[in-house]
Amino acid sequence: MAEPASVRVRCPAKVNLGLWILGRRPDGYHEVDTILQAVSLEDELELAPGPPGLSLTTSGIKIPGPGPNLIERAWELLSERAKPSSGIRARLIKRIPIGAGLGGGSSDAAGFLAGANLLLGLKLMPEEISDMAMRLGADVPFFLRGGTARGTGRGDKMRHLCPTGPFWAVLVSPPVAISTTWAYGRVRKDLTQREGQASILEFAIASRDWNAIVSAMYNVFEDVVLPEYPSLAELRRAILACGAKKVLLAGSGSTLFAMAKGHDEAMAIAGGVAGRGSEVRVVRALERGVTVAPLA
Repeated sequence: MAEPASVRVRCPAKVNLGLWILGRRPDGYHEVDTILQAVSLEDELELAPGPPGLSLTTSGIKIPGPGPNLIERAWELLSERAKPSSGIRARLIKRIPIGAGLGGGSSDAAGFLAGANLLLGLKLMPEEISDMAMRLGADVPFFLRGGTARGTGRGDKMRHLCPTGPFWAVLVSPPVAISTTWAYGRVRKDLTQREGQASILEFAIASRDWNAIVSAMYNVFEDVVLPEYPSLAELRRAILACGAKKVLLAGSGSTLFAMAKGHDEAMAIAGGVAGRGSEVRVVRALERGVTVAPLA
């Protein structure tokens, strides 16, 4: 099969339905137990053959510099397998807020790995791409398949779960960026959790018990981030006052999200919280990760 002239990759965001930190690992990282869910806010990548190397342009949300982003690091890994003359022109349309806990950079990296593999005809096996993804970041492997998954270890060992069933979420993204490194550095030993709590949420998801899912959702970073960012704590209270049954940080924040079983409920919450200086989006749960399609 001939390589396509160009490809388009859709790269979804994620939220953490649950996030627990179990302690510090011998390698210095934190041991986490998290359940991730892909949602329908997406970045878009367009990839086409180019001169040797990677040419990357972006539009939409500005990516802060000056260091290499995850797409550029993904190219460094892939170029070890490509012909020396290989090159890619990449255009990233950025819609997922940065520093918001929604995994946009990780999703873009996963999408680039999958898209470049097809574009350049590298014929890498899924496990090879997954190994590269793990080298780029803990969340990156999740986006190769998406849907609902439980991440353990550093968060990079993924076990995909049965779908939650359809639901909607209201993403509320204030004009604040929070460093994941900073958030992990603020976690105290008394905030670490015992194992098993994520299993309660996993069982609720398997049972498709909406009330049990909402009850079991948890994010340890709320105990770290909200005291340091009173505006986020106030925003969380405002979303709850709009009728949301549960509001959590997405990852380490700064986005907050509210769960809703139906679209009308989600729109009502979104309407109630609009006008507070945050970007408000209504999204649905996705049962997939990045998708690659050839362009004519």
